[in-house]
Amino acid sequence: MPRVKDNAFIINKTDYGESDIIITLFSAGRGKISCIAKGAKRSRRRFPGSLELFSKVSFNGFIKHPLALTRIDECQLLNPYLGIQDELKGYLNGCYFLEIINRCAAERQHNRKIFELLGDLFTFLSAVPYNRNFNCRIRLFELQIITLLGFKPELLSCLNCGLKLEEENSKDRFFHFSPQSGGIVCKQCRKRHPAAFTVSQGTINLLNQAHRLDNELRNKVNFTPQVEAESARLCRALLSWHSGCSFKSLKIMEGFLSRSDDLSTLIPDNVNKRNNLNKYGVKQ
Repeated sequence: MPRVKDNAFIINKTDYGESDIIITLFSAGRGKISCIAKGAKRSRRRFPGSLELFSKVSFNGFIKHPLALTRIDECQLLNPYLGIQDELKGYLNGCYFLEIINRCAAERQHNRKIFELLGDLFTFLSAVPYNRNFNCRIRLFELQIITLLGFKPELLSCLNCGLKLEEENSKDRFFHFSPQSGGIVCKQCRKRHPAAFTVSQGTINLLNQAHRLDNELRNKVNFTPQVEAESARLCRALLSWHSGCSFKSLKIMEGFLSRSDDLSTLIPDNVNKRNNLNKYGVKQ
Protein backbone atom coordinates (compact mmCIF):
# COMPACT_ATOMS: atom_id res chain seq x y z
CA MET A 1 0.00 0.00 0.00
CA PRO A 2 1.62 3.32 -1.07
CA ARG A 3 2.17 5.68 1.81
CA VAL A 4 1.16 9.34 1.53
CA LYS A 5 2.78 12.23 3.38
CA ASP A 6 2.01 15.78 2.32
CA ASN A 7 0.73 19.23 3.29
CA ALA A 8 -2.86 20.12 2.43
CA PHE A 9 -5.82 22.43 3.01
CA ILE A 10 -9.09 21.01 4.33
CA ILE A 11 -11.84 21.98 1.87
CA ASN A 12 -14.70 19.74 3.04
CA LYS A 13 -15.61 17.44 5.95
CA THR A 14 -18.52 15.13 6.79
CA ASP A 15 -19.16 13.06 9.90
CA TYR A 16 -19.23 9.32 9.18
CA GLY A 17 -20.55 6.97 11.81
CA GLU A 18 -19.82 7.47 15.49
CA SER A 19 -16.11 8.19 15.32
CA ASP A 20 -14.95 8.68 11.71
CA ILE A 21 -14.78 11.78 9.51
CA ILE A 22 -14.69 11.90 5.71
CA ILE A 23 -12.60 14.87 4.61
CA THR A 24 -11.56 16.36 1.29
CA LEU A 25 -8.06 17.75 1.09
CA PHE A 26 -6.30 19.83 -1.51
CA SER A 27 -2.69 18.76 -1.19
CA ALA A 28 0.54 20.23 -2.50
CA GLY A 29 1.62 17.06 -4.30
CA ARG A 30 -1.58 15.23 -5.27
CA GLY A 31 -4.25 17.89 -5.70
CA LYS A 32 -7.72 17.09 -4.40
CA ILE A 33 -7.95 13.90 -2.34
CA SER A 34 -11.00 12.30 -0.71
CA CYS A 35 -9.98 10.75 2.61
CA ILE A 36 -11.32 9.04 5.70
CA ALA A 37 -9.95 9.75 9.16
CA LYS A 38 -10.68 6.66 11.24
CA GLY A 39 -11.45 7.40 14.88
CA ALA A 40 -10.87 11.14 14.36
CA LYS A 41 -13.66 12.11 16.77
CA ARG A 42 -12.08 10.13 19.59
CA SER A 43 -8.35 10.56 19.09
CA ARG A 44 -6.98 13.95 20.07
CA ARG A 45 -3.45 12.58 19.91
CA ARG A 46 -3.57 11.73 16.19
CA PHE A 47 -5.88 14.59 15.20
CA PRO A 48 -5.25 17.46 17.66
CA GLY A 49 -7.85 20.02 16.55
CA SER A 50 -6.63 19.83 12.98
CA LEU A 51 -9.71 18.80 10.97
CA GLU A 52 -11.45 22.14 10.58
CA LEU A 53 -12.31 23.85 7.29
CA PHE A 54 -9.61 26.15 5.85
CA SER A 55 -6.90 24.60 8.04
CA LYS A 56 -3.50 23.86 6.56
CA VAL A 57 -2.28 20.49 7.82
CA SER A 58 0.48 17.96 7.48
CA PHE A 59 -0.92 14.45 7.13
CA ASN A 60 0.24 10.84 6.96
CA GLY A 61 -1.78 8.02 5.45
CA PHE A 62 -1.96 5.36 2.78
CA ILE A 63 -3.85 4.55 -0.41
CA LYS A 64 -5.40 1.09 -0.25
CA HIS A 65 -6.85 1.22 -3.78
CA PRO A 66 -6.80 3.92 -6.52
CA LEU A 67 -10.60 4.23 -6.34
CA ALA A 68 -10.88 3.99 -2.55
CA LEU A 69 -10.75 6.75 0.03
CA THR A 70 -7.24 7.61 1.20
CA ARG A 71 -6.91 6.60 4.85
CA ILE A 72 -5.44 9.30 7.11
CA ASP A 73 -3.55 7.96 10.12
CA GLU A 74 -2.30 11.23 11.57
CA CYS A 75 -2.83 14.93 10.98
CA GLN A 76 -0.86 17.85 12.43
CA LEU A 77 -2.11 21.43 12.31
CA LEU A 78 0.16 23.91 10.51
CA ASN A 79 -2.10 26.97 10.24
CA PRO A 80 -5.77 27.16 11.34
CA TYR A 81 -6.48 30.53 9.66
CA LEU A 82 -8.73 31.36 12.61
CA GLY A 83 -9.33 34.88 11.34
CA ILE A 84 -11.59 33.53 8.58
CA GLN A 85 -14.06 32.23 11.15
CA ASP A 86 -14.06 35.50 13.10
CA GLU A 87 -15.59 37.64 10.34
CA LEU A 88 -18.82 36.72 8.59
CA LYS A 89 -17.80 38.31 5.30
CA GLY A 90 -14.55 36.40 5.17
CA TYR A 91 -16.16 33.12 6.24
CA LEU A 92 -18.95 33.27 3.64
CA ASN A 93 -16.57 34.07 0.81
CA GLY A 94 -14.17 31.40 2.02
CA CYS A 95 -16.92 28.76 1.95
CA TYR A 96 -17.74 29.81 -1.61
CA PHE A 97 -14.15 29.22 -2.73
CA LEU A 98 -14.01 25.88 -0.91
CA GLU A 99 -17.11 24.80 -2.81
CA ILE A 100 -15.56 25.87 -6.12
CA ILE A 101 -12.51 23.69 -5.50
CA ASN A 102 -14.55 20.79 -4.14
CA ARG A 103 -16.91 20.76 -7.13
CA CYS A 104 -14.62 21.74 -9.99
CA ALA A 105 -11.14 20.40 -9.23
CA ALA A 106 -10.37 16.93 -10.60
CA GLU A 107 -9.52 14.17 -8.14
CA ARG A 108 -5.81 13.44 -7.61
CA GLN A 109 -4.51 15.85 -10.23
CA HIS A 110 -1.44 17.74 -9.06
CA ASN A 111 -1.83 21.53 -9.26
CA ARG A 112 0.74 23.33 -7.16
CA LYS A 113 -0.45 26.77 -8.28
CA ILE A 114 -3.96 26.20 -6.89
CA PHE A 115 -2.42 25.04 -3.60
CA GLU A 116 -0.33 28.21 -3.39
CA LEU A 117 -3.27 30.41 -4.38
CA LEU A 118 -5.40 28.91 -1.60
CA GLY A 119 -2.71 29.90 0.87
CA ASP A 120 -2.76 33.48 -0.46
CA LEU A 121 -6.58 33.54 -0.38
CA PHE A 122 -6.90 32.25 3.20
CA THR A 123 -4.25 34.70 4.40
CA PHE A 124 -6.23 37.51 2.79
CA LEU A 125 -9.56 36.36 4.23
CA SER A 126 -8.04 36.06 7.70
CA ALA A 127 -7.45 39.82 7.70
CA VAL A 128 -10.76 40.97 6.21
CA PRO A 129 -11.35 44.00 8.50
CA TYR A 130 -7.95 45.44 7.57
CA ASN A 131 -8.09 44.88 3.81
CA ARG A 132 -8.99 47.56 1.31
CA ASN A 133 -10.62 46.80 -2.03
CA PHE A 134 -12.05 43.57 -0.62
CA ASN A 135 -14.56 42.98 -3.43
CA CYS A 136 -12.02 43.69 -6.14
CA ARG A 137 -9.54 41.21 -4.68
CA ILE A 138 -12.24 38.54 -4.37
CA ARG A 139 -12.97 38.95 -8.09
CA LEU A 140 -9.27 38.60 -8.89
CA PHE A 141 -8.94 35.43 -6.79
CA GLU A 142 -12.08 34.09 -8.48
CA LEU A 143 -10.71 34.71 -11.97
CA GLN A 144 -7.31 33.20 -11.13
CA ILE A 145 -8.89 30.04 -9.75
CA ILE A 146 -11.03 29.76 -12.88
CA THR A 147 -7.87 30.02 -14.99
CA LEU A 148 -5.96 27.45 -12.92
CA LEU A 149 -8.90 25.01 -13.10
CA GLY A 150 -8.61 25.14 -16.89
CA PHE A 151 -11.75 27.22 -17.50
CA LYS A 152 -10.01 30.41 -18.66
CA PRO A 153 -12.43 32.30 -20.92
CA GLU A 154 -11.52 33.60 -24.37
CA LEU A 155 -11.60 37.39 -23.95
CA LEU A 156 -9.38 38.60 -26.78
CA SER A 157 -11.64 38.17 -29.80
CA CYS A 158 -15.12 37.11 -30.89
CA LEU A 159 -15.48 33.32 -30.88
CA ASN A 160 -17.40 33.37 -34.19
CA CYS A 161 -16.00 36.03 -36.49
CA GLY A 162 -12.63 36.55 -34.80
CA LEU A 163 -13.05 40.29 -34.34
CA LYS A 164 -10.30 41.42 -31.96
CA LEU A 165 -10.81 43.95 -29.18
CA GLU A 166 -7.92 46.12 -30.29
CA GLU A 167 -9.11 46.46 -33.89
CA GLU A 168 -10.39 49.90 -34.77
CA ASN A 169 -13.69 48.62 -36.15
CA SER A 170 -14.42 46.87 -32.84
CA LYS A 171 -14.89 50.14 -30.98
CA ASP A 172 -18.46 50.58 -32.21
CA ARG A 173 -19.47 46.95 -31.68
CA PHE A 174 -20.66 45.81 -28.28
CA PHE A 175 -19.42 42.52 -26.84
CA HIS A 176 -21.31 39.80 -24.99
CA PHE A 177 -20.13 36.82 -22.95
CA SER A 178 -21.36 33.28 -23.60
CA PRO A 179 -20.77 30.90 -20.63
CA GLN A 180 -21.58 27.84 -22.75
CA SER A 181 -18.99 28.77 -25.36
CA GLY A 182 -16.51 30.11 -22.83
CA GLY A 183 -15.79 33.46 -24.41
CA ILE A 184 -16.97 36.73 -25.90
CA VAL A 185 -19.03 37.29 -29.04
CA CYS A 186 -19.59 40.58 -30.83
CA LYS A 187 -22.97 42.20 -31.40
CA GLN A 188 -23.24 40.83 -34.91
CA CYS A 189 -22.71 37.24 -33.74
CA ARG A 190 -24.85 37.57 -30.61
CA LYS A 191 -27.89 35.87 -32.16
CA ARG A 192 -26.01 32.55 -32.32
CA HIS A 193 -25.58 32.62 -28.53
CA PRO A 194 -29.00 33.19 -26.91
CA ALA A 195 -27.64 32.87 -23.34
CA ALA A 196 -24.91 35.49 -23.85
CA PHE A 197 -25.07 38.66 -21.77
CA THR A 198 -23.58 42.13 -22.16
CA VAL A 199 -20.04 42.88 -20.96
CA SER A 200 -18.33 46.22 -21.47
CA GLN A 201 -15.04 46.38 -23.33
CA GLY A 202 -13.42 48.02 -20.31
CA THR A 203 -14.28 45.01 -18.13
CA ILE A 204 -12.93 42.63 -20.77
CA ASN A 205 -9.66 44.55 -21.06
CA LEU A 206 -9.16 44.50 -17.29
CA LEU A 207 -9.97 40.79 -16.94
CA ASN A 208 -7.50 39.96 -19.69
CA GLN A 209 -4.75 41.28 -17.41
CA ALA A 210 -6.14 40.22 -14.03
CA HIS A 211 -4.99 36.58 -13.99
CA ARG A 212 -1.34 37.69 -14.30
CA LEU A 213 -1.36 39.74 -11.10
CA ASP A 214 0.65 38.72 -8.05
CA ASN A 215 -0.22 39.57 -4.44
CA GLU A 216 1.53 42.94 -4.52
CA LEU A 217 -0.30 44.11 -7.63
CA ARG A 218 -3.66 42.79 -6.36
CA ASN A 219 -3.41 45.24 -3.46
CA LYS A 220 -3.15 48.18 -5.85
CA VAL A 221 -6.01 47.31 -8.23
CA ASN A 222 -9.49 48.70 -7.76
CA PHE A 223 -12.64 48.08 -9.82
CA THR A 224 -15.40 50.52 -10.68
CA PRO A 225 -18.90 49.35 -9.61
CA GLN A 226 -19.69 48.45 -13.23
CA VAL A 227 -16.55 46.33 -13.68
CA GLU A 228 -17.14 44.65 -10.32
CA ALA A 229 -20.73 43.73 -11.18
CA GLU A 230 -19.91 42.52 -14.70
CA SER A 231 -16.86 40.50 -13.64
CA ALA A 232 -18.80 38.82 -10.81
CA ARG A 233 -21.55 37.81 -13.19
CA LEU A 234 -19.07 36.53 -15.79
CA CYS A 235 -17.06 34.43 -13.33
CA ARG A 236 -20.08 32.88 -11.63
CA ALA A 237 -21.92 32.12 -14.85
CA LEU A 238 -18.79 30.38 -16.15
CA LEU A 239 -18.33 28.35 -12.96
CA SER A 240 -22.00 27.37 -12.89
CA TRP A 241 -21.79 26.15 -16.49
CA HIS A 242 -18.66 24.05 -15.95
CA SER A 243 -19.81 22.58 -12.64
CA GLY A 244 -23.33 21.89 -13.93
CA CYS A 245 -24.96 23.20 -10.75
CA SER A 246 -25.55 26.27 -8.65
CA PHE A 247 -23.38 26.90 -5.60
CA LYS A 248 -25.16 26.51 -2.26
CA SER A 249 -22.67 28.76 -0.48
CA LEU A 250 -23.39 31.56 -2.94
CA LYS A 251 -27.12 31.35 -2.25
CA ILE A 252 -26.45 31.48 1.49
CA MET A 253 -24.19 34.48 0.97
CA GLU A 254 -26.89 36.27 -1.02
CA GLY A 255 -29.42 35.53 1.72
CA PHE A 256 -27.22 37.12 4.37
CA LEU A 257 -26.51 40.11 2.13
CA SER A 258 -30.20 40.75 1.62
CA ARG A 259 -30.69 40.96 5.40
CA SER A 260 -27.44 42.58 6.52
CA ASP A 261 -26.67 46.26 6.30
CA ASP A 262 -23.04 45.57 7.14
CA LEU A 263 -22.49 43.51 3.98
CA SER A 264 -24.80 45.40 1.63
CA THR A 265 -22.00 47.48 0.12
CA LEU A 266 -20.39 44.71 -1.95
CA ILE A 267 -21.95 46.27 -5.04
CA PRO A 268 -23.71 49.65 -4.77
CA ASP A 269 -27.50 49.71 -4.99
CA ASN A 270 -27.54 52.13 -7.91
CA VAL A 271 -25.59 49.63 -10.03
CA ASN A 272 -27.95 46.81 -9.05
CA LYS A 273 -31.08 48.78 -9.91
CA ARG A 274 -29.74 50.11 -13.18
CA ASN A 275 -28.66 46.66 -14.41
CA ASN A 276 -31.33 44.56 -12.63
CA LEU A 277 -28.64 42.70 -10.70
CA ASN A 278 -28.66 41.17 -7.26
CA LYS A 279 -26.04 42.12 -4.66
CA TYR A 280 -23.43 39.94 -6.35
CA GLY A 281 -23.90 41.36 -9.81
CA VAL A 282 -25.82 38.33 -11.08
CA LYS A 283 -28.81 38.95 -13.35
CA GLN A 284 -32.11 38.53 -11.54
